[in-house]
Formats: sequence, structure tokens, C-alpha cells
Amino acid sequence: MYDVAIIGAGVIGTAIARELTKYKCEVVILERGHDVSIGTTKANSGIVHAGYDAPCESNKGRFNAKGNAMYEQICKELDVPFHRIGSLVCAFEEEDLTTLENLKDNGEKLGIPGLKIIDQQTVRSMEPHISDRVIAALYAPTAGITEPWALAVAYAENALDNGAALMLDFEVSNIEKTNMGYKLSNADMDIEAKYVVNCAGVYADDLYRLIDPSTSLEIRPIRGQYYLLDKSCGSWVNHVVFPCPSKLGKGTLVVPTVDGNLLVGPDSEVLEKNQKRRYKRKQSAFLM
Repeated sequence: MYDVAIIGAGVIGTAIARELTKYKCEVVILERGHDVSIGTTKANSGIVHAGYDAPCESNKGRFNAKGNAMYEQICKELDVPFHRIGSLVCAFEEEDLTTLENLKDNGEKLGIPGLKIIDQQTVRSMEPHISDRVIAALYAPTAGITEPWALAVAYAENALDNGAALMLDFEVSNIEKTNMGYKLSNADMDIEAKYVVNCAGVYADDLYRLIDPSTSLEIRPIRGQYYLLDKSCGSWVNHVVFPCPSKLGKGTLVVPTVDGNLLVGPDSEVLEKNQKRRYKRKQSAFLM
């Protein structure tokens, strides 16, 4: 029996595995895919957010702020690229200035260092290619960029070096409460663990439902697509550049990558409940 079974080998699951292996703890990572980092982790912008936007009274806000400060040391230890390039949230309308002030106030309550609102001239000096319609921006110097897939691989390798086990192609189909903990099953075998950590990404609600079928918890994923431009475009911006957020989200960002490319996106497509399930079946069929 394992002490802890972690479902999902993305950047969160592998990070937790690495941390737990610092202690006398038998850990197994269960991943339904054929490798680590093949889900959401492999397909995001690679931004390490400064952490000013999540509500200051929320756990997400507290963890964002603390996590950002840890990245430099973690990436150094694991030999993963990380650049603290800072971010700009740009205002293009007068009403956006209130949003910038609110973000700054929220970030300061969370202890985010160095936040300041800069004027048009300063924004343009920092980002010469930005639209001349910009009137101000919130500058967050602690924002950074990394390679989330490389980080997940490094976390997993370090966890395995420390004694963790990794089981690929293990799609959990049932979770049963036992006297000692839990029994997790796929089509071929059972795994027992005292504790289970659910890191299944957009399928975390499906996993939770195996324990509590009556739950109202439901993840409604939004799919986004990015343009990845050539390295000849990588110097067009120097920071992570956001528009001012609205009720629809943070909008389309522009960010250099640690490899020297330029990333633009994402768009936004809300998936219906059954689309997520169909995507899962198609991916599983492809992996077979």
C-alpha cells in the first residue's frame, strides 16, 4: 500500500510528488496518458503570474503570491529555464484606469512587490511596439516565464529519483473507500493508498464523482488556441503584455517564450459538458 496516490502527472501532480518525496512517504503517480505533461500542462502560455488578480481573501490569491516567489529557486534546482521579465496590464479606455487601481490595491494586500501604474510615455518606452492608443498600464516586475512541460518532466524525474513510482496508461475508472484508505482501479489492476490527491485537471470533477456521485461540482472547460510565431518575432515585446481584463476574462496576451519565440493568444471556446467527454474518448483512442 502506498501512502499517497496522485492522480495526474501534470505540473501540479508532479510538483506535489516531488515535495512529498522529501519525507518518509511512499508515493505513486497515476497518469492516464502515455507520458507526463500531456494534458493542460503542455498547452499553456508558460507565464508565472505575479499574482495580483486573484481575490486577496482567497486561497488562490495567497498561493499565487507565495508560489511566484518560489519559482526562481525551484527552476534553478531543477535546471529549468525561468526569466522574471515582468508584466504589463494595459489600459486603452479611461474606465480601464479604475480596473488597474483595483488590481494594484488587491496585489498590494497580497504582498506583491513592486506594483505600480505607469503612464503612456513609460509604457511606450518599455514596449515600443505597443499601440499608441495605450493610456496607462499596471507594471508587475515579478511576473515571469518558464516551460511548464519541462518543469513537469523535471519534477517527475526528481520525484522518481527520490523513490516515487510512476504508472502511465493508468486511467482511474473506480475509487473505493476501504478501512485503510482507498482502492483505485483501472481496467487491469488495483492500487491501494492511504490518501489520494486529485490532480486530474479538467477531469478532476469526473474523479471526484467516483467518490461522491451526488456532487454538484462540475468543471466547464474553455478551450483556447495560440499563435506561436517564429524566433524572428521573439523580440517584439519585452514583457508579458495583457489587455485590461473584463468580465469575459483576461483577453489575448502577447508574451515571449523562454526559447525566443513569440506567443499570441488564446482565443476562447466554451465547451459543452459532453464535448469534454467526447474529447477524452478520442484522445484515448488515439493513444491506443
